[in-house]
Amino acid sequence: MASNDAGCKPRCTQEQPTTTLSLYVPSAADQQRLANDEAMPLTMVPFVPSPQPINAVPLSAVAPKKAKIAPAVVHAEPPWLRSGLLPHLRLRFDLPVHFIAEKTVTGTDLDGHQNRFRLPSDGVMRNLRPMLSPLERKAASLLNEECPRPPKLPKVPGEKRAKRQGKKHGGLPVLVVEPCAGIRELQLSRWDSSAGTVIKGEGYMNFINNCGFKVGDVVEIWAFKETCFRLFGEDLCHDSPLYLLITKKQCR
Repeated sequence: MASNDAGCKPRCTQEQPTTTLSLYVPSAADQQRLANDEAMPLTMVPFVPSPQPINAVPLSAVAPKKAKIAPAVVHAEPPWLRSGLLPHLRLRFDLPVHFIAEKTVTGTDLDGHQNRFRLPSDGVMRNLRPMLSPLERKAASLLNEECPRPPKLPKVPGEKRAKRQGKKHGGLPVLVVEPCAGIRELQLSRWDSSAGTVIKGEGYMNFINNCGFKVGDVVEIWAFKETCFRLFGEDLCHDSPLYLLITKKQCR
């Protein structure tokens, strides 16, 4: 009789799960991490140098460039003025002489109906007016820089507006000098209607004709006067009239 164990299959045994406990050692973990880092290939990192400081003034702090101003034109005095004219007039040799303006002679300057010589307004206000005393400015109607406009006459319905009568200008007495025409006492005045400053007066046409000016001639106007000078209580020189010298530019 066969054994009972011979016909039986082997008995299956069920495996029990096992649990493995590992001990965490911090020093060992650090060594492992260091070993892993050494085993990794090196990564190329580009080197960017730190920017150098800028040695420059900020644009906002740069002062704007000044606009170029043309230098003032210096006008040379006529060479015969101090050596001949001033001694002839018995004036000081070192007397200040002021350039007033340059102008081109026009037909109205030689017209007997106009009977006046017009001066450039900018030269009068910039160079001649500062030379005058308050009384002289008042006499020449140059007391104010701006010439006051006369008020308009009221218009009466049904009547024609009356023509305004021109103001009678006396003017500041001046001695006008021209090498060919000599010396003539005339008047300097500014007109209210046109705000133009003119030289006029009795004998003007005779004087201007003797000058020999023609239309288109370029002339220069100079001015000078002597003021009272006292030294140790005595007057060494007295006030003189205002002299206006008109000379042709080509004849200097």
